[in-house]
Order: sequence, then C-alpha cells, then structure tokens
Amino acid sequence: MDIKESKEYRLAKDWEMAVNSFSFNPERFAAAIPDMHPTLQQSLYRLIKACIKVMADETRRYDDRNRASHEEAKHIMEYLNEHGKNVPLI
Repeated sequence: MDIKESKEYRLAKDWEMAVNSFSFNPERFAAAIPDMHPTLQQSLYRLIKACIKVMADETRRYDDRNRASHEEAKHIMEYLNEHGKNVPLI
C-alpha cells in the first residue's frame, strides 16, 4: 500500500497542520496523556519512540533548522539502544 493512502499518513498530516500554529501548546497536549487509557498511553509511547528513531536516522534529510532535534534524537536512541525496554501492546 502507498503510505500516502494510510491512516497513519493522514494522521501525521493532520498533526502537522495542528502544530503549525503558534497557539499549539506541547505541554497542554502532554498534560492530556494521563486522561488516556493506559494501553493507549503505551501506544502513544511506541509512536513517540518510532518518531525519535526516524529523527535520529542519519540517512534522512535534515538541515540547520532541525539539526538540534536530530542530534538530541541520536542521543536518546543511543540510550534506548543500551537501556531501553520492549514496550508491549497490552
């Protein structure tokens, strides 16, 4: 299947539009996480971890605007590769 036809791609594009606003507040989004079902919190963590892995990838395109997030993601992945745990779908 073409990724652009997937529900994950559509969600990523919706998220892109949501955060492309100065009124989007990451802390307020994060504050909503405890109201999620615990299994869905696990799913969100797996999503975030997968995003960090992509951002850390040396083969992806990045420039000076997102160099800091790329470098930090690399450090996070180094830690996770050494100390991380499998996060199961419960």
